[in-house]
Amino acid sequence: MSMPSLRRARRKLQKHAVRLAIWGGFFLIFLIGTFTSFSWRSWRPEGISLLPTVVARINGEDVPRMLYDQAVAQMAQAMRPSVSDWAFIKEGAFDQIVQQVLLRQEAQRRRLWVTRADVNRWVNEQVQLELAVARQRYQRDKAFRDFIRKRFGSLQGYESELRRQWEQQADGVRETLLQQKLRDEIFRTVKVTEEDLRDAYTQFHLRHIFVSFARFLPQGKNPTPQDQEQARQKALEHAQKLRQRLLKGEDFAALARQESDDAATKEKGGDLGELSLDLARARLGDAAAQILPRLKVGEVSEPIQGWSGYHLLKLESKRLNLPPDYEHVRYRCEDKKCGNTWVGEKGARQCPKCKGTKIKVVGTRKAELLAQLRSQRQGEAFQRLLRDLRQQAKVELIDPELRALDAHRHGDRKEARKAYQEALKLALQSPDARRHFLYPEVLYLQLSRLAMDEGKLAEAERFAREALKYSDDSELHLHLGSILMLRAKRDEALKVLLKVANRSLEPFQRQRLASYLEQLGRKDLAEQQRRLAEKERPTSGGVTLPLRLP
Repeated sequence: MSMPSLRRARRKLQKHAVRLAIWGGFFLIFLIGTFTSFSWRSWRPEGISLLPTVVARINGEDVPRMLYDQAVAQMAQAMRPSVSDWAFIKEGAFDQIVQQVLLRQEAQRRRLWVTRADVNRWVNEQVQLELAVARQRYQRDKAFRDFIRKRFGSLQGYESELRRQWEQQADGVRETLLQQKLRDEIFRTVKVTEEDLRDAYTQFHLRHIFVSFARFLPQGKNPTPQDQEQARQKALEHAQKLRQRLLKGEDFAALARQESDDAATKEKGGDLGELSLDLARARLGDAAAQILPRLKVGEVSEPIQGWSGYHLLKLESKRLNLPPDYEHVRYRCEDKKCGNTWVGEKGARQCPKCKGTKIKVVGTRKAELLAQLRSQRQGEAFQRLLRDLRQQAKVELIDPELRALDAHRHGDRKEARKAYQEALKLALQSPDARRHFLYPEVLYLQLSRLAMDEGKLAEAERFAREALKYSDDSELHLHLGSILMLRAKRDEALKVLLKVANRSLEPFQRQRLASYLEQLGRKDLAEQQRRLAEKERPTSGGVTLPLRLP
């Protein structure tokens, strides 16, 4: 046989062997799957994480678990979290991520970009700022000078290290600059005139008829988004009918007493008293504050959507209340030995401090007030953008704990329980759960709280005791003690609570413990805890939980 024929035969044999190996492998997998219920979905080698690598999607963009873990770690670092704090920390961390992603997406939609030159310029500015402080300290502080020489050789070496550290954070710098560009673009759209300033200092005497969304929501169940939208539409229609009655001549105050859902003003004929635009915005919503300056005295507004319903507004009167120094000017003394600045009436001739006559007008109080109002309106515009982005965003929660927290917050107990159980299974089975801040004791506590909300005290107690198997946190003992009190297990409750009486507690925890002990008939121990709480109390006090025994 010739040489080429031998090569061809060898290649055929090799191909045949490869086919046999491939099909043999498939057949082996099939056999294993058949006889051991094998599936790639459920089988994982020991030590491999079971946690989803993506915790959520925001408008289709994945949020990696690594990013979420970093945000959680950053928030937790700023406090000493107890078991009861983790839900707040995780929701707060995720909220920050959502805001960051939405702002970046909006900036990209507006075709805003950050260049390498932008990053370099920002890094240079930060390095020079830190160097300026370092130079001053280097000149007067021998210990700092010795540290710089030993660690970096010189200030130039220190500058190189600063630059290297900032450049390592280029992605974070780019994100910061992109958000700043978006802010700047929003701020440029805000125009404030002297008329706006005068409106800001106007007091509006108002009456209102409030039609709440809640009036039209189904009773006895958690409302769905469709229920909420239908309630909003019905509230609007009802408010429009009420306005037609007013336009036909019905008395506003009398109709407010009959129809308004605002218990605080209903009996007063809807009288809100005098409100500034800022107070009107806080009380009635942004739309009301925008409409008020255009409303005429005696006029009834169209239905205005507020925070939780629709308002019909009637402007009874308005008055301008400018600050006394509105027309004053700001002066500066040009004497180098003085340099005094002050606000006074126009026409000043000398400095009130040194009595010198070399003075200069450097601004007006009106201009300063305009700048303050512009800054306020710019902040409000940015917050409106953020609120609109959140309302329009499609956020898909993948991580079961995040799903549970979201459902729990919105009152969907069935979904919350299901998601908590799913997260708990991962926490108990995944070897790296704690490294990713997924704690069984936290999930058991949340399940216990959920059971308490549903009035299932026996189940709440069981979950609380399970939580204590994984952590001896004082908050868990206080929680279990409160459940035992509600179940009339007084002796058992006292035993649980006394376990933490001599521990280091936060003042607000001691106040809770004192409240519980007093209700259990141990006023002596309660007073002792209150004295400790007062002794350890920071500048801001804690809270007490008004638990009542059955």
